[in-house]
Amino acid sequence: EGYGFGISVLPNYRDSSYTLIGFHLCSGENDAVLEWPALNRQATLTVLDQDPDVLKRMSSSKSFTT
Repeated sequence: EGYGFGISVLPNYRDSSYTLIGFHLCSGENDAVLEWPALNRQATLTVLDQDPDVLKRMSSSKSFTT
């Protein structure tokens, strides 16, 4: 549709063993013709586990609605 999204990845978030993964809207050249606020738009983040043993893979997907 023309909306731009960015992804933030912060390993060792706040000096812990956690990783923060987030997304945000970005401004772009089509902003003047897009509907704002960007309501009911969906983004899906997928983290892929690439363990060589397919039985040990633990990939995860989360969907978010703006």
